[in-house]
Amino acid sequence: MKAGLLERILTRRYGPPTTTIDEGIPARCWNLDDPAYASALYVGMEWTESRDARFAPLKGIYGDIFGGFLIKNILKVAILLPKKVYGLWNIEELRKRPAVQRAIVRDPAINFFMDEANVLFYGIKDGKLYVFDAETDELDSLGPIEPALETVMDELESAREEVRGS
Repeated sequence: MKAGLLERILTRRYGPPTTTIDEGIPARCWNLDDPAYASALYVGMEWTESRDARFAPLKGIYGDIFGGFLIKNILKVAILLPKKVYGLWNIEELRKRPAVQRAIVRDPAINFFMDEANVLFYGIKDGKLYVFDAETDELDSLGPIEPALETVMDELESAREEVRGS
């Protein structure tokens, strides 16, 4: 399986990953020397016929990873396998969250897979990234998934820089 979109974005931004073992699971990690920007994607996703059927829209995003943390645990990519990683939702648990349920009622075609601080929930539909804000109850399209994910990460990193600089 080739690298998914998340891994390609992280590699483009930060360079090649370091492979480590995190919580007993192989992980590709970036920025290990700078914890404020560290990211880890857990390796070991094997796409089977049933997983293809359940998670087809997410296959290109995940590739051979099954979940992870981006930018020091700010963005949490839900786990697709029946494994436990402290701090990460299983995809089914994420989709059962009341906020995500409210968003799904508005548009059941969106596949939610990632959250930010349990307030912003990200999903995809028709090649676009969507965000549901649980505080304002707003659902918005952020545009094509790759540039939208880059923008989300840029904004989070800019916020980190402002906090570091104060």
